[in-house]
Amino acid sequence: MLTKPVLIAALGKRACNMLTQRSVGSTQVLSQGIKNHIPNDLEKRFLVWSGKYKSASEIPALVSQEEMERCRNKIRIKMANIMIGLTVVGCALMVYSGKQAAKRGESVTKQNLEWHNQFNQAAANTDAAAGGK
Repeated sequence: MLTKPVLIAALGKRACNMLTQRSVGSTQVLSQGIKNHIPNDLEKRFLVWSGKYKSASEIPALVSQEEMERCRNKIRIKMANIMIGLTVVGCALMVYSGKQAAKRGESVTKQNLEWHNQFNQAAANTDAAAGGK
């Protein structure tokens, strides 16, 4: 008779074999690319921008979900790269602007002191006007 550890090991191997057979069968179904997604106008533009199709008129009525997901990923990556580039350009512009302001003698400290002086003068004027009534 089989001992308990041997029986568990045998059942584990059998279960593992069943799982691998199922996963192989399901990947074959997924690789066929079931065309069940109807793209809207924006998704059609994405398909053209990603280079999958030359024009919107070439896009079929039904597109596979896998194809749409790959297209969305390409567009997402392109948009992230554009945002990175715009951020670098914006940072460079801010550095240039700050250096120009420093040449003119402007600083955040001076602006802050001027604002506080104006605020204190306005508060003193309103106190004087209220005290005089």
